Amino acid sequence: MSSIYKGFKKYHKWLGVVLAFFFILFALSGIVLNHRATFSEVDISRGWLPKEYRYNNWNNAAVRGIVRLSNDSLLLYGNVGVWRTDINFNAFDDFNTGFPKGIDNRKIADLHVTANGDIFAATLFGLYRNINQKWQKVSLPINEERMVALEQRGDSLIVMSRSYLLLALKDDSFNHFEKIPLLAPKDEEKRVSLFKTIWFIHSGKIWGTTGKLIVDIGGIAMILLSLTGLFYFFAPKLLRKIKGRFKLRGRVKRLNRWSYKWHLNVGVFAAILLLVVTATGMFLRPPLLIPIASKTVKPIKGSVLDDSNFWSDNLRDIIYDSELKFFLLATNEGIYALSPCLRDAPVKFALQPPVSVMGINVFWKENGRYVVGSFSGLYRWNPFQHHLSNYLTGQQVKPHSTLSSPFGNLAVAGGARQDSSENIFFDYNNGAFTLSLENPLPAMPRALVDQSGMSLWNLALEVHTWRILNFALSSFYILVVPLAGLLGIVIVITGIWMWIIRYRNRRKLKGNESN
Repeated sequence: MSSIYKGFKKYHKWLGVVLAFFFILFALSGIVLNHRATFSEVDISRGWLPKEYRYNNWNNAAVRGIVRLSNDSLLLYGNVGVWRTDINFNAFDDFNTGFPKGIDNRKIADLHVTANGDIFAATLFGLYRNINQKWQKVSLPINEERMVALEQRGDSLIVMSRSYLLLALKDDSFNHFEKIPLLAPKDEEKRVSLFKTIWFIHSGKIWGTTGKLIVDIGGIAMILLSLTGLFYFFAPKLLRKIKGRFKLRGRVKRLNRWSYKWHLNVGVFAAILLLVVTATGMFLRPPLLIPIASKTVKPIKGSVLDDSNFWSDNLRDIIYDSELKFFLLATNEGIYALSPCLRDAPVKFALQPPVSVMGINVFWKENGRYVVGSFSGLYRWNPFQHHLSNYLTGQQVKPHSTLSSPFGNLAVAGGARQDSSENIFFDYNNGAFTLSLENPLPAMPRALVDQSGMSLWNLALEVHTWRILNFALSSFYILVVPLAGLLGIVIVITGIWMWIIRYRNRRKLKGNESN
């Protein structure tokens, strides 16, 4: 038994010391990711981050779209909030007054200007209306805050959250919104992607707020185990350095005993939770993500995924085709046709354009075909003629699953239709471009860049997925999560076995003493 124990101790100790820094950052970033609203007011200057995270030519999803405010002015919106500019993009004025502090609170998914000049913004944390040059939050009959799209048909304003459709009327000055009971598609069973199920288990969201708090406790345990393990490892070296300083040596010894005690106790009680969180986290990044990406499962009974609303957390965008008189409903499961009354069951199109799991970012009708853009590329799509082509090259393409590759060669983060010039699109990495590949916008104004940092939540996401190391490791950064997860499982299992061996030895020793 002693040789087995020594082997486990060797792996447990050295892997723990080497990976402690990673585990502490995993835990801290995970806690932030679980509480986005709590940390929404905290921003980090992009100047402190690697150059990939700095704005250049309107990249990094700075802009989602551009809408006309008047004959001589436009509103540009996206991750930088809302900015007013002239039709030649010569000057930019801050248009964010009224939004709460923090870049997360002014990330705009969609912006709509009604015929009578009302301005609405769909944001991460609710629907806002601009009144007298100041944004004010609109009260809605749903608990969900994340708004994703706005559309108008005649006198009706349609607001889409991730789970619901809401409608307000011009006759009521768009002051009151009612929830539209959006029906489930006929003959479609509600299923959830395996990726989403594992993700919800990993974060604890599977059991709501209680589940997230339990996972937070697991994160705190991981931090405590890392710190106590490091102290226990370095304590002997510290004691040798302070030889002769008896009081200080006594304090270090007591703290070392305390560290060892709590390392054992916390490790035993948190072991199962740490195994679950670590194992599920490994499947949320390539390469382990690839085999599960296209799989779906039934919602886990009693969990937040087991929702009577078929569309829960599933809606992404909506547009109205005024020529054919119907809505197109973009969801996480594909694009559907929806009747103009909004109260009939949506029908899924047989031909689907490639759309990244990260969502649809460009969606409009142009010259009889629909333009669909996401991090999986930019396409022209006509489901009635079974036509799908690359928007830039015009070449016809075959539909393909994009679940395993959320980023394509062209990661479209937004776009804007222009009446008198070429449409503008925004690549996540390279920024603004047009079909002729000319640069359509001037350099980003310094005032805009200075006021558009990165939210602490987004920084935590970059750390948690280790994309933050992309500048140093290139695409090899994707191996950090699965490798760290695998070694983390080894650390937890060896720790459990060491505890079992010690427990058995103590019981055996007590039995011998009693005899």
